[in-house]
Amino acid sequence: MRRAFWREPSPAIWPPRDAESASDRTATLALTQLPLGKTQEAVSSAAKASANSKDPGVLYRAAQVYVAAGQEAKGLQLVAPLSQRLETEPQIYAKLIAGEAQLKKGNARDALNSFQEAQKLADSWLGHFAMGRAYLDAGAFTEASAEFDVCLKRRGEATSIFLDDVPSYHLLPAVYYYQGRAREGLNSPGAAESYKTFLSIKEKGAGDPLVADAQRRIAAH
Repeated sequence: MRRAFWREPSPAIWPPRDAESASDRTATLALTQLPLGKTQEAVSSAAKASANSKDPGVLYRAAQVYVAAGQEAKGLQLVAPLSQRLETEPQIYAKLIAGEAQLKKGNARDALNSFQEAQKLADSWLGHFAMGRAYLDAGAFTEASAEFDVCLKRRGEATSIFLDDVPSYHLLPAVYYYQGRAREGLNSPGAAESYKTFLSIKEKGAGDPLVADAQRRIAAH
């Protein structure tokens, strides 16, 4: 059963909503800077977002940037307090980042274990996306494809993962790329279709390594 993340911060504890909204936008900006090769800018944006926020979703996205930039220890440190929270959502984020850190190190099996633990807490879109990538790295193409199928069937959830005012639809295009990778691993003719769908969405994604890789894979076939 799917469970939506919900939180209602107390004004006495949380920063003003305007400040949180700014942190939300900055965290999202950091994630969009990464695929463009602007790693230092992304890390800087992540640091700014997390310094001014206690919101679990913001801290999670900032930690994602740190992990992607090779600063796994900093990402894990950022979300460590979330694992001690009573609410389900922060705990999920902590386990997802733990998995991301393992995936970054090439430990697909350990990453998958963390992602599965997160899914036991709540069946989340992010969890399925993460497990799909872990299965893909492990060469388990059938399982990976199944996870990405779930993400596409539940694409509506990708529009507002964090249930705030900042849209998260930018997460969805990558699913088509990774689905293409999984289908390619299965020698499925559907791989090209997935890549083409990804490229049609990312037609202005110059500089994105996933775009370049998808183009290369289509040309190779």
